[in-house]
Amino acid sequence: MKVSVIMPVYNAAATLQNSLDSISAQTFRDFEVVFVDDCSTDFSLSLMENFAAGSGIACSIVRQEHNAGVAAARNRGLETATGEYIAWLDADDRMAPDTLQKAVKAAEENKTDIVGWDWTLGFERNGRHMRQADYNTPLDALKALMGGTMRWNLWLFMVRRRLLADNDIHFIDGADMGEDMMLMLRAFASAGRVCRIHESLYSYNAVNTASISHQFSEKRRSEVSLNVTAAERALKMSEYSLELADYFNYLKLYIKIPLLMSANRSDYEIWYSWFPESNRYAATNRALPWRTRAVQWMASKRMWLGVKLYYIFVYKFLYGVVYR
Repeated sequence: MKVSVIMPVYNAAATLQNSLDSISAQTFRDFEVVFVDDCSTDFSLSLMENFAAGSGIACSIVRQEHNAGVAAARNRGLETATGEYIAWLDADDRMAPDTLQKAVKAAEENKTDIVGWDWTLGFERNGRHMRQADYNTPLDALKALMGGTMRWNLWLFMVRRRLLADNDIHFIDGADMGEDMMLMLRAFASAGRVCRIHESLYSYNAVNTASISHQFSEKRRSEVSLNVTAAERALKMSEYSLELADYFNYLKLYIKIPLLMSANRSDYEIWYSWFPESNRYAATNRALPWRTRAVQWMASKRMWLGVKLYYIFVYKFLYGVVYR
């Protein structure tokens, strides 16, 4: 089997069929799907079983004994996968019909461990093409990921399975936020050759109603911190350690910037106290837009009125009204 597509599923019946249809539409057929049902209580399992029975595509359905979270589900998927490469699909998103075909072609032509691509924010007419950063080497990719100019979502990459297995790269069970960041940083740090495709091959469902307070609750921050620590430990042992010295702090600043996209001072205070060692690097990452550097600098000086005005005029008005 050339590719294993891993899909963790938990109560996704409302969106799952759309994702399954995008799997059926793949023009490349030498692949398997590994479903990991994290104890869904809706009819997600029935949809997966019907797909496995009638699609003509090799499928495995792994059912967790208890709801263990997405990191544990992804680990079960990796343990079950048999493909030469690993690709990922979330249960509310879609792959383009030629995603696997183009990814495998790029990997084989360039003899790469990791292939990346662009993505589309939203579906249908309202979809917006989101361009990933250019990179030619693992170090280029690491700087882009840690510096905030490239997304680290798993579904933006296809990774050689042996790269993960040989370097003992897996998720931390229970650390369900930031798990994709940790894995992709470790993967690029261990990779040989890498490449990217300048096309949107994935559509991400942008519906997300979770509040900042939920996204960055104490539990979620603890999960992120575990993943950051694991990534930092691995990168400091890699050949790129010295060249990435400042980027460890850029990464921490990038991770916590959503806390400044809020009108609540309590979120700003969390920003200030979380990864405090990174605050003195605010505004030093020249790869970021000046607006982002400005709000980071204001936050590092606890200029909360300036941060709130940024939120109102830039985030709510400029992005929420003008660019909508």
